[in-house]
Amino acid sequence: MRYLWTVFIMCMGIWGKAQTITVTGRVMEHSSKTPVEFATVWIESVGTGAITDKDGYFRLEQIPCDESKLTVSCLGYAIQELNLRSYKDKPLTIYLKEATLALDEVTVTAKRKTDDATTAYTIDRTVLDHLQSISVADAVSMLPGERTGNTYKLTEAQSIALRGESGSELGNPAFGTAVEIDGVRLSGNAVQRMSGTDLRHIGSSHIESIEVITGVPSVEYGDIANGMVKVKTFQGRTPFLIEAGVRPHTQLYSFSKGFDLGKQRGMLNTSYERARSVSDLASPYTSYTRNALTLKYSNTFLTARRKQIELNANLSGNIGGLNSESDPDAFNNTYQKSHDNAVRGSISALYLANSSWLSSLHAGVSFSYTDRLEEERTRQSMASTHPSIHSMEEGYFVGEKYEDNPNAPITLLPVGYWYQTAFTDSKPLTYNAYLKARWAHRFGQIHNNLLAGAELKGDGNTGEGVYYADRLTTSDWREYRYSTLPFTHNLALYAEDEIKVQFPTSRLNVKFGLRSDMTFIKESEYGTVSSLSPRLNTSYTFAEHQEGWIQGITLRAGWGKAVKLPSFDILYPRTTYRDRLAFAASTTAEGTSYYAYYTHPARLQYNKDLKWQYNIMRELGIDAQFKGVRVSVSFYYNTMKNPYSSSGRTIYTPMNYKFTDPSTLEGCPIPAENRLYRIDRNTGIVTVSDKTGTYPSQQLDYTVMRDWETTSVNFNTSSSTRMGVEWVLDFDRIQILNTSIRIDGKYYRYKGVDEELYQSSSSLHSADGQPYQYVGYYIGGTGNYNGMITRLLNTNLTLTTHIPKIRMIFSLRVEGTFLNSRQNLSEYSGGIRSYVLDSRDSNLPSASGGSIYEGEHYVATYPLYYVSRDDVHTQKPFMETYLWAAEHDTRLYNELSKLVQKSNSGYMFKEWKYSPYFSANLNVTKEIGNHVAVSFYANNFFDTMRKIKSYHTGTDVSLFGSGYVPPFNYGITLKLKL
Repeated sequence: MRYLWTVFIMCMGIWGKAQTITVTGRVMEHSSKTPVEFATVWIESVGTGAITDKDGYFRLEQIPCDESKLTVSCLGYAIQELNLRSYKDKPLTIYLKEATLALDEVTVTAKRKTDDATTAYTIDRTVLDHLQSISVADAVSMLPGERTGNTYKLTEAQSIALRGESGSELGNPAFGTAVEIDGVRLSGNAVQRMSGTDLRHIGSSHIESIEVITGVPSVEYGDIANGMVKVKTFQGRTPFLIEAGVRPHTQLYSFSKGFDLGKQRGMLNTSYERARSVSDLASPYTSYTRNALTLKYSNTFLTARRKQIELNANLSGNIGGLNSESDPDAFNNTYQKSHDNAVRGSISALYLANSSWLSSLHAGVSFSYTDRLEEERTRQSMASTHPSIHSMEEGYFVGEKYEDNPNAPITLLPVGYWYQTAFTDSKPLTYNAYLKARWAHRFGQIHNNLLAGAELKGDGNTGEGVYYADRLTTSDWREYRYSTLPFTHNLALYAEDEIKVQFPTSRLNVKFGLRSDMTFIKESEYGTVSSLSPRLNTSYTFAEHQEGWIQGITLRAGWGKAVKLPSFDILYPRTTYRDRLAFAASTTAEGTSYYAYYTHPARLQYNKDLKWQYNIMRELGIDAQFKGVRVSVSFYYNTMKNPYSSSGRTIYTPMNYKFTDPSTLEGCPIPAENRLYRIDRNTGIVTVSDKTGTYPSQQLDYTVMRDWETTSVNFNTSSSTRMGVEWVLDFDRIQILNTSIRIDGKYYRYKGVDEELYQSSSSLHSADGQPYQYVGYYIGGTGNYNGMITRLLNTNLTLTTHIPKIRMIFSLRVEGTFLNSRQNLSEYSGGIRSYVLDSRDSNLPSASGGSIYEGEHYVATYPLYYVSRDDVHTQKPFMETYLWAAEHDTRLYNELSKLVQKSNSGYMFKEWKYSPYFSANLNVTKEIGNHVAVSFYANNFFDTMRKIKSYHTGTDVSLFGSGYVPPFNYGITLKLKL
């Protein structure tokens, strides 16, 4: 058998080698017939290609002779695709046409990548110009079923959430959506919150294309949960481009140029963009400014063996941010500022081996650094002295005047008015290094493309955290430097194989791979954490005919696991401080008060059971080409496992401290104006002395307060599900009208219920004046609902009229929402969590029962268990004890009633649902000769203010200012090519 396998492999190798060809050719400009240098000739199925030389020539060796597509692209030209089998015996001459509106085929919508088994879309420069995008986030509105965003100005943060909606969803889809620009990952892991990447600092006018992967991604992409957005900027020779865009809230100006350095020195692309956006036209002083710069170098070298090496180096960044300092409507000398400075860089080399054992080798390094210094100046006032607590050690501390002891654990803020300037300094840094290789070969009718690679990624933050300009006027604050947190490192190894089988009348494509991530967390109890991410995509194409009603059908399926690494606020829990008032003396005639506090730092709590969040992605799809229409439908069902909690779980532990009531001073003979107070740091005993020495010192009586120590631990919440259907119908152009019709839409459903146990107590005191003695254990938190289900049905109709002769394109997009509903849930797999009340004043469940989802009822949520301070290890069933106490123990009933959480309305669990609503967008682009282009847009140009039905309240609500449709806004852009 061993010899048979050897012979088989040798034969397959000979057979595969016999089926390869060498592809040569030349790329020319269509009108001038001049050679096009630095054009990319690429074969995606093989994972290799070539770059044309100064005379436009290229050469590809060891290329399988099959139905593979050869793609030729160059900045400023329309992409050309050829079938290799049709040109296997002759050199190619490929003519590229300039990408203008004079072409017959121009698209102003997102295009699905039909070569991928997974769901992915491309948005090119023509679409972005027609849309007049000012942010990468704007482009997402072009995806099936998506709507024009309400954030049409840069003064508000802009992020992307693929196949997800609101930030209140478990798993935070925006945090799980990865963004890359020219191969540089924009990571949000090294910040103190879980949120999507703010994209405002990325210039929009120098973007060549955007690729959006919403399906199961390749194993090449890690630290991801919901999808991938890949931004590619200009690369190659371009004329001098000048762009000026104006809209009511935003002005944008940009300059860019792609230089041919000549004599094989390569290409240099430079660009500068300035954008300024104001938050309110009535008071245009609070503004966001973007100054985006890019510098990009590319060149191709030949090795001694005539193999090409493509070198790319880029450096880009932004200087800008938000500023309200000049706003005359704000209080005098108060303002808010925030830097949004960024610098990104990368160097990569692609070795196009095109040999029998290696197709290509790609290596590179990159980094991304962001300066997000926030500054806020506010006006403060105090009628009497007030304590400012900075103690970081356990003990009792008395407030001191700042001028007496600037470093005191507690300082007394001055009386009167002053300004306080607070800073939040965050400087996240991400760096990355990778090496990946492709090997493509053909065995008979089987085409094999193997990818293997390794990646090292690091995340850290060099910021100083929160600090103040003047400690004299600083509020309660403890130093917490982000720069002291250790960097996290992630090493990934991955391998992926793509197999294509050509049958006589059909073809099969199977791509499967495995990614292994090892996360190293220094100085942390988590240590090293490993995870595996298997992924599979497959497609089967059949019934391909040039004529007939059915011209091709592709069935797609995908399954995969995508792991999202945690952010720093999950990995590095802060020390929390609980400050209890231990003593307060009466205010003197000068307005001076004396305070003493007991500070108890809560130790850091690492969760040994913390798991990395991951998404199980499942997808089915069909792409069909019929006579006159192209149809694409994708169904997905994703399960988010172990989502990170947006807030930590509080843990209660009994503790005691001493409290001295001011009434104990009533018998003190020392005059109030001569009293000096001192508190023993360890015992908490307050001593009052006479600064004149007339009276002896006196220790004051105290009360031992039996309280709770609280600390927070980060954890994983319950799983959530997202499912949906996305569809696109592209009809062939109506030639007589030069008009094409596109219908796209999506149905989205989310359900998430948190069944984790949360501890909570009451801020009220017990009848004896002591802190509340009970802690309740609630399913999903103390809110009346612990989950929600949302449903959304959007459909868009786009009419595009393109007249090549006059180089003009007009599009009308009608966006309709036919279903928009949300329902709060209170569920628990082990029983009932919330109960109907007979009235708002009642605390006990209604004797008649009833469902919280039917009718309008006030609802109460009860803990599952509770513990007392005297016995924290015995969890008592709350409902059973509470019902008993209502009949037999009034005191206990009143105390336990403080743990009952009641709703503040009677329709909390009704389905929030609205009648259908619509808006319409108008876009026009006109080219004037070869050098001038003008674009105009008007979003929601009907400025619809009609009322829609709100079914949960039974009233009509206006769409104006509702956020359901974009506000009316418009703009015009002028573009010059010199």
